[in-house]
Amino acid sequence: MTRNILAKFFLMLAVCCVTEMAVAQNNPARSDSTKVNPKPASAAADSTGKEKKKGPKPYTDIITAKAVSSKGMVWIHKIEDKYFMEIPDSVFGREMMAITRLAKVPTGAGYGGEEANEQVIRFERGPSDKVFIRAVDYLNVSADTSQPIYKAVRNSNVDPIVAAFDIKSIRKDTSVVIEVTDFFKEANQVFSIPPRSKQQYKLTELQKDRSYISSIRAYPINLEIRSVKTFNVSPPSLKRDPSDPPGLPGGIAAGAVTFELNTSIIMLPKVPMRKRLFDPRVGFFATGYTVYTDDSQKAEDETIAVRWRLEPKNEADAKKQQQGQLIEPAKPIVYYIDPATPVKWRQYLKQGVEDWKPAFEQAGWKNAIIARDWPENDTTMSLEDARFSVIRYFASDIQNAYGPNVSDPRSGEIIESHIGWFHNVMRLLKMWYTVQTAAVDPRARKNELDEELMGKLIRFVSAHEVGHTLGLRHNFGASSATPVEKLRDKKYMEQNGHTSSIMDYARFNYVAQPEDGITDLFPRVGDYDKWAIEWGYKPFYGTSSAEEDKKLLNKLYLDKAYGNRRLWFLTESNPQDPRA
Repeated sequence: MTRNILAKFFLMLAVCCVTEMAVAQNNPARSDSTKVNPKPASAAADSTGKEKKKGPKPYTDIITAKAVSSKGMVWIHKIEDKYFMEIPDSVFGREMMAITRLAKVPTGAGYGGEEANEQVIRFERGPSDKVFIRAVDYLNVSADTSQPIYKAVRNSNVDPIVAAFDIKSIRKDTSVVIEVTDFFKEANQVFSIPPRSKQQYKLTELQKDRSYISSIRAYPINLEIRSVKTFNVSPPSLKRDPSDPPGLPGGIAAGAVTFELNTSIIMLPKVPMRKRLFDPRVGFFATGYTVYTDDSQKAEDETIAVRWRLEPKNEADAKKQQQGQLIEPAKPIVYYIDPATPVKWRQYLKQGVEDWKPAFEQAGWKNAIIARDWPENDTTMSLEDARFSVIRYFASDIQNAYGPNVSDPRSGEIIESHIGWFHNVMRLLKMWYTVQTAAVDPRARKNELDEELMGKLIRFVSAHEVGHTLGLRHNFGASSATPVEKLRDKKYMEQNGHTSSIMDYARFNYVAQPEDGITDLFPRVGDYDKWAIEWGYKPFYGTSSAEEDKKLLNKLYLDKAYGNRRLWFLTESNPQDPRA
């Protein structure tokens, strides 16, 4: 009897312990070291209860039948409001230039068409199914990857990773798919307004609800990304320092400003153009970097002249050129005229471009530089597209024009140029011409110059700015190359003009007097300009390196320029020289 009672007691105790343990396991408020959490029913499992596979998915799961695709250097797929980029394996490791332009801007932030940013980039495959974008800088290089010093250069010059993307799908091991919607919609330094401009305009946070991608289009060698970005603006200080930029008028009034940006990502040539080593005796813009090799006993600074790539179409043309015949290049230099330009001035802007044809003929090229009207009905072309060089017309009261260019830092090859032409430069030209030539030219005495005369003035400035985009700097020594007495010599003026270079600031011949009978008072593409273009663009067929070319160029300079004052160059940054 006692034994049965004790057995029942221990049985009841065991049931109570089991019940308590069961309750404890189902009580989320109680902590127990023996607790085992079940796997939540989440995205890790599909409807059948099986765990989903992480990482890239099948291609058709990502790029569905709803995709609207644009095929080119990379493929762009738009599915509803999302953008996917399909990157072929051949693109990874290739260097590209990202050029961001201000397509449309708020008042006070420059003008639509101006460059905002540029950066060399490359895509690379990363670990853990990632794609990286690296920003590439050319400061220190070692081109020969077989030399030990190449490793030392790379170890001290790591290119920063500026973006990372999850690989959404891999297509037959030939390309990968990433989503780029948020990246191009949001703020990022490489493909947007640079930090200095943001400080200048007092821009703060990007407003995501008022920022979006307008379009992304793919072409054979480039990608065009159009986006709208709205930023908050910090309010002006009540005790503002006079040196502190005031910010943008629209931002002060509304607390926010909106920009429309266009980024061109253009593939740089797989084989860089052969360099032309800079010579300070010729006024070319230059780029450069420090070169390290096993063979040298010191770091060498290599400076490269900036110029366009001109090459013969084929071997037959190359032979003709070697024999002294003029040939057309495979790809001429083409400048388009902004369709926003008043129609009556377009012909004069184009004449300024093509005034450089004789200079290229002296270098062995026929029809090397061409001006065209913008084909307004061609929807495949964009004014901000880095494949096209354009003379952009700005509705501005600024009395100026400028001629920049974008070049490949590896070789100095000019990729494209957008000349900035401000409407009010005509006011400046009118004042210059009236003050300097009214004693000789009665047309300069009118309050408003006639259309033909203003057209000639526009042509002169157009040629000067185009010269900059061809790589030429100001030659402030050209005007002192003309003897003063020759400025009143009609025959000499007809043959040579009053300055040897249109890249000088010689303006007009204000020394000429009415009795001299001199009617052409304008600068022109002169002897120095033609010689400088010959120096920069004449091809050498019997050489195999930039160093060999330099020896021939030195000979060319000594033979043609040493004894000819009209071919001398004096830099604009050397005001101590009284000849400049």
